[in-house]
Amino acid sequence: MTIAVMGCLPTMPEAFPLEYPENAGNMIHGRAPFAMFDDCVFYQDTRFRLSGYTKFAEFANACCSHLVVTIANLLLIGDTDGSKYASFQHFLESIDIPIVVFGLGAQSKTHDLQNASMPSEAVALMQYLGKRCEVVGVRGPFTKEVFRHFAEVTNVYVTGCPSFFQRPEKFTDLREAVRSGKLGRPSYSGTVLHREDETEMLIDAIEQDTFLVEPVNKFNHAFHLACSRGDTEPEIPWYLRKHVGPDKRLSRRTVSEYYRANYRLFRHTQEWYAFNTECVSYTYGTRFHVNMASILSGVPAVWVTHDSRTDELTDFLHLPSVPLETATRMTTADYPSLFSQYEELFDNLSDLYANFNEYLSIFELPTLTLKF
Repeated sequence: MTIAVMGCLPTMPEAFPLEYPENAGNMIHGRAPFAMFDDCVFYQDTRFRLSGYTKFAEFANACCSHLVVTIANLLLIGDTDGSKYASFQHFLESIDIPIVVFGLGAQSKTHDLQNASMPSEAVALMQYLGKRCEVVGVRGPFTKEVFRHFAEVTNVYVTGCPSFFQRPEKFTDLREAVRSGKLGRPSYSGTVLHREDETEMLIDAIEQDTFLVEPVNKFNHAFHLACSRGDTEPEIPWYLRKHVGPDKRLSRRTVSEYYRANYRLFRHTQEWYAFNTECVSYTYGTRFHVNMASILSGVPAVWVTHDSRTDELTDFLHLPSVPLETATRMTTADYPSLFSQYEELFDNLSDLYANFNEYLSIFELPTLTLKF
């Protein structure tokens, strides 16, 4: 069976992130169907035209059994621009085969839906998916409630993030790393680095000489490149400037050397997994899929939760987590004390896989085998 895939990029282009804004964490999610199923064709891979079709929808309808759509933060609570929802629905209306949604989520700074709003196009899209899909796969209970509250759609199935399920063989390595410890250096990744609490976490990471994995920020990347070239006094990222100087917490030399030696950015998942396996003892921070890349490498991670998205994902998947307001009072060395939370994940792992396999079975897709 050939499966068509659209949505998150499974690899990042060379122009990323300086000239091509993207989130490398999304490719961890985007790779999921390719890891799960033997024969997948991505909508941006023009080789499908060798089959004689000029449009991907035509190829999918004629040659594929399903369309798997990998979606990250599609629904934004309080959004005012409905164009992206209308455009997405317009494409889906050209698809005749079963549509399988992977990881659809709603993002919000608050869980209060009574006083929230969504564009009419977003509501129409949710209603369309409810009619078009046998069930709509969403990443957590909050997103399920968004479908019910705004669109009165109830055939919604909570799967957690599908990226979690793509390398089941790594959970044995993860359990060993949690219980016996793993050699390497901690690795940090942040989301809104100009926010005071996350700036503080970045400064602590620099002082503790952790790795810094960056999935998005072009300012971080430009500074790393300048430091690697040996530029004289390269421009320090703006959110760190007030903390760098002769009478400040960080010296220019310390920051420059840190970004030269400890900074990492990945455009391919296999390179990312190999780095984690070979070099990292554990990861922590607010970037959900940076931490997901770690456990998919058999390396412990602690999620720092900061919005509805990270709350619902860590809760449903039983992932070790700590709220941002608590994390700001912690240092890098404190995170292993939270590894005891992994026992809850391990206790629920079989049920999580059974739940996800049930979702796949609804669409008659191949299920996954967990040996744990």
